Amino acid sequence: MTMMLTRRLMLVAAALTVAACERTSAPPVGASANPAPAAIVHEIEPVDVVAHPNPLAALQSADPMLAANKRLVFDLWRSVVDAGHVELADELLIEGYTQHSPVLRTGRKAFKEIFSVVPRREIPELVEPPLVASIAEGSLVAMALLERIPAREGASGYTTVHFNLFRVDGGRLAEHWHSVQTAPGPDVPVPEEGGPQPVTGTSGAAQLALLESPDPRLADNKRLVFDVWRQIVDAGHEELADRYLDAGFIEHNPNAAPGREGFKAYFAARADLPVEASIRAPLVAMVAEGDLVVLATMQEHPHPSRVGRTYTTTWFDMFRVVDGRLAEHWDAAPKHDARAQPAG
Repeated sequence: MTMMLTRRLMLVAAALTVAACERTSAPPVGASANPAPAAIVHEIEPVDVVAHPNPLAALQSADPMLAANKRLVFDLWRSVVDAGHVELADELLIEGYTQHSPVLRTGRKAFKEIFSVVPRREIPELVEPPLVASIAEGSLVAMALLERIPAREGASGYTTVHFNLFRVDGGRLAEHWHSVQTAPGPDVPVPEEGGPQPVTGTSGAAQLALLESPDPRLADNKRLVFDVWRQIVDAGHEELADRYLDAGFIEHNPNAAPGREGFKAYFAARADLPVEASIRAPLVAMVAEGDLVVLATMQEHPHPSRVGRTYTTTWFDMFRVVDGRLAEHWDAAPKHDARAQPAG
């Protein structure tokens, strides 16, 4: 979880004793929803995450429903999360809004209470943190936001991404997942008492249904990400990167060296395993639009304060595809000690 949003959520949770813790032209057909940086210099550090150069254009889509869904998510964030206008939640969220954050209670009523501590101000035109990408498919919208983590003693600053995934139902937001990995404190209620609802996903052959799309190009892009994940991320066969990654591959994970060779080195630290027919972690969603694919998986962890119980989080990765190969990657990984093993 990124520091800025961590602090915001922890302030919200503490205040409630919930946790311990305008119009723009549409981009040309086939244009990237998040254009690559103009110049890439492969140095020791990964390439910084950059904000979308035209955030409002990122909300556009040839499909009016997808454009409306992206705008709905964007408006919720800037009006309620950023500006504290919680009364708007009644028209933006369904009453039974399902919350999968590990630290926030579920339901629309809880959502309004949580964000009522955000200082009320004039609603800004754009979201904060800045938008990196907005990707919509079917009833799902994935929103990626740029986070700048400041330098601290013994560690340099870096950039990462905060992801949010929403499901839209009847023109309102019905369900939410995000990349927060913070463990719930002892005051966060359990799911059956109105606490965060467990993240669930599909396993085995059922995952193949999430690769389907009426657009063959999007189906191919999702299959590419799926295969790379099975063969390299899960099974550690980094030698296959030459087959799947563009020679100019751009890496934004703060723990990996840049480029295709950096990607290979990152996963070379893992022992080779048999390649499975599906992704090992339960698959929450795959969302594809344009040249971007967002992969969301479920992670399960021992509960820190409730013996015998677990809590769940959602892990996100985003890829840009060019000519049938992966050209760029973002995730929500925090920068870890250089002596640590790759987190995945």
